[in-house]
Amino acid sequence: MTGVQRPSSTPAPWHRATLCALALGLAAPIAAAQSASPESLKAEVVYRVLMFVTWPPERETPGRGLQICTLGDGRVDSALQTLSGRPIRQLTVDVRRLSRAEPAAGCHLLYLAAPQPALRTMLADAPVLVVSDGAAMLDHGAMINLQVEDGRIVFDVELDAARRAGLVISTKLLRLARFVRHQAATP
Repeated sequence: MTGVQRPSSTPAPWHRATLCALALGLAAPIAAAQSASPESLKAEVVYRVLMFVTWPPERETPGRGLQICTLGDGRVDSALQTLSGRPIRQLTVDVRRLSRAEPAAGCHLLYLAAPQPALRTMLADAPVLVVSDGAAMLDHGAMINLQVEDGRIVFDVELDAARRAGLVISTKLLRLARFVRHQAATP
């Protein structure tokens, strides 16, 4: 696999963070952002990411909820609960915690605190956006991995996994990613 790194003309990191915040609609007074916990910032990034992901048409039925599911004992779980009831296009966010026995295929987004090897096989081609904040989670089935770098939230994308699942991630979001991993196109 090859990764796509940003060209050398990429803005300086602090400019990029500002551009990312503006593009994702996360611009807030600096004092407010500094007082927010990393978990609540990650939850807000998850919400903004949802605006730039499209599921297959049968999964985005007007009037239905957009299911954010969590699995594991991550600290982001409670922060994600604050997203319940918020709108995404014609859908309303619904957040629920899964038990290990519950199927995750009904979820639009699955937030994993740690690798779940059995889920990787079960969700291989299901239209479920798998998001995590654990180190190296792109190697364990996550499609978007959130990290704290230099005091800000950054994210990496595993584009091929998202495409196999039938998800479309906007190029606007991909341009803001720290790293986009995908297979190089062959001639």
